[in-house]
Amino acid sequence: MRNIVVIGGGVIGLSTAVNIQETIPNVQVTVIAEHFEEETTSHVAAGIFRPYIHPGVSQERIRTWIGDSFAHCSKIINSAEAVEAGMMRLSGYFFGRQPYVGEGKDIIYDFRHATEIEKSSFPIRFPYTDFFTSALVECRFYLPFLMKKLKKAGGLIERRRVESLEEFVGKYHMVMNCSGNGAFTLVGDQTMYPVRGQIYRVKAPWLKHAVLASFDNPIDAYIIPCKDDVVLGGCRQQNRADLTVDKFDSKSIWDRCIAMEPSLKYAEIISENVGLRPGRKGGVRLETEVMTFPIGSIKVVHNYGHEGSGVLLSWGCAKEATQLAATELVTVMQAKL
Repeated sequence: MRNIVVIGGGVIGLSTAVNIQETIPNVQVTVIAEHFEEETTSHVAAGIFRPYIHPGVSQERIRTWIGDSFAHCSKIINSAEAVEAGMMRLSGYFFGRQPYVGEGKDIIYDFRHATEIEKSSFPIRFPYTDFFTSALVECRFYLPFLMKKLKKAGGLIERRRVESLEEFVGKYHMVMNCSGNGAFTLVGDQTMYPVRGQIYRVKAPWLKHAVLASFDNPIDAYIIPCKDDVVLGGCRQQNRADLTVDKFDSKSIWDRCIAMEPSLKYAEIISENVGLRPGRKGGVRLETEVMTFPIGSIKVVHNYGHEGSGVLLSWGCAKEATQLAATELVTVMQAKL
């Protein structure tokens, strides 16, 4: 039996753990994290699939990750597991002052320019408006769904803080580092930085379409109807790491969303939430490294730095990370013979 430890309990870590446990034979996967489910940044995320640009990563690689992730979610959406997994089809509109730029327009269900009638149905006008139909993944349901799949496949869960990857030398054949913001201290990646986000959850059951807009920055306002509520956002504040609700941000989010959907004035506020996206200069880090410590060395597959696209890229990145792990395991086992 080959033992693999996955560091990180968010959507990247759990997706990677499930992929490995379900596809690589004779493997025991253990996920170790200090935080799971509602304690993670993933839990705060609205999780809508949208065309995306990720600086520092090739177009071909991004397309593969988005394509694999979207195919995975589409399969669940078209199954009886959709409700449990927190997934559904969702249509909506993008408003922008510039043409919408992003990879994957041809991967999601539909992406086209909005008609004049569609544009006129909103109280605000932007130079560019597009209509889309895509997938929504609510991580407050999806993370428990992944945990259940992992345990069913034989995976293990351990809640604790990891101080150093050195503690796994001689105990595990490989480490999957899905530590997100934790990579700054865990592996000394100085290119990591937090990207603060803040949202409302409100009761507005009359809203059936998503609305995302770029008032001043890329997608700085959004209204996303979910299963039980509606998510209003947001902000993208680099190098800000506080998790307290900022009343200035609250007002800014509320005012922009009201401008797009005035009926939200009557929405009941359920909660306000804050999360820290794991930003990284140079984009996602998905590669293998041999890390050497005083007591020995260990193979590590890094899979972190997804910023605000964790849900969008999670299954695709997990598939590539699993392929890297499978290749490296062969080398590890041969070295032990």
